[in-house]
Amino acid sequence: MSNIKIYIISIIAFFFGVLFFAIYNKWVIFSFPSYVSKVASQAACMKPEKKEINLFYWYNKKWNKEKVSLLLSEDKSKSIKYIVNSWLNLLEEEAIMKDRVVTLQTALVSSSGACAYLSFDRNPLDKESSTYNKLMWLEGLLKTLRENNIDIQNIYFLVHHEIMQDYHLDFSNPWPIYGFLDGAFG
Repeated sequence: MSNIKIYIISIIAFFFGVLFFAIYNKWVIFSFPSYVSKVASQAACMKPEKKEINLFYWYNKKWNKEKVSLLLSEDKSKSIKYIVNSWLNLLEEEAIMKDRVVTLQTALVSSSGACAYLSFDRNPLDKESSTYNKLMWLEGLLKTLRENNIDIQNIYFLVHHEIMQDYHLDFSNPWPIYGFLDGAFG
């Protein structure tokens, strides 16, 4: 072969190599119109509807229940996020979480639909609180999700998308949605 053919083949191979490298590292992304239309049609089907939900929290040695109206969609992760943020706002209004404005950044549901991952913007549990108060805070959240028929089995608690750290409680494993009280305390 002549030198010109070798140069042309080398240049073509170089450009294909660069293109493959860019696609592999997700610098170049191809989006096909049929996929976009399916995603858009699924989003259109998930219309939110107004629902009455119950928020539960432990205060003054008893369970308290507050009814609120929320717009919930069929998307389980969005519904969880709305419910948990409403619950956190209620705790702030009732002065249960003193001087701690906490919001849920992200709520994700596993592909199996059994596990939820809740990532907060800061640790919602006060370092000085007793283990009992922390457990009742957790049970209030679990009870709120359980009583509003959120179909999940376990919840991972995260802070900034990393496992929540606490001196009294272990968050390295998921917490079961059915809680830990087994009917105690009402």
